[in-house]
Amino acid sequence: MAQSSREIYWSAILADFRRSGMTHVQFCSARRISLHSFRTWLYRLRPGLPPRRPRAPRTSPPPSVADSPAFLPVHVRTGPPAVAAVAPLIAPAPPLELVVDDRYHLRVPAGFDPASLHRLLDALERRP
Repeated sequence: MAQSSREIYWSAILADFRRSGMTHVQFCSARRISLHSFRTWLYRLRPGLPPRRPRAPRTSPPPSVADSPAFLPVHVRTGPPAVAAVAPLIAPAPPLELVVDDRYHLRVPAGFDPASLHRLLDALERRP
């Protein structure tokens, strides 16, 4: 069977690759060749594989648009989102408590903003 012009082109490229000593990625990068196309032809023209048979023409027409839907139906619900009734896996961290003499008793929640706490303490102590 005669080779097509594409097969001759890729056979020459693959021969260059085998002589190069490079990896697939290095060779394709240096030659600016698509790695996907390179590997497709590398497999397709591998020695020892039987030649590809030409595809037989289709006997049935392709499926029409009406046969297979292009989109799936979407249902939009109005109202609040459903809340999962699953207990949290990790218990929230208890708040920090800061007691300064009898004057102040601060309860700081987990995940607080440290800068805000500094400003609050500065204001309570009337620091400059």
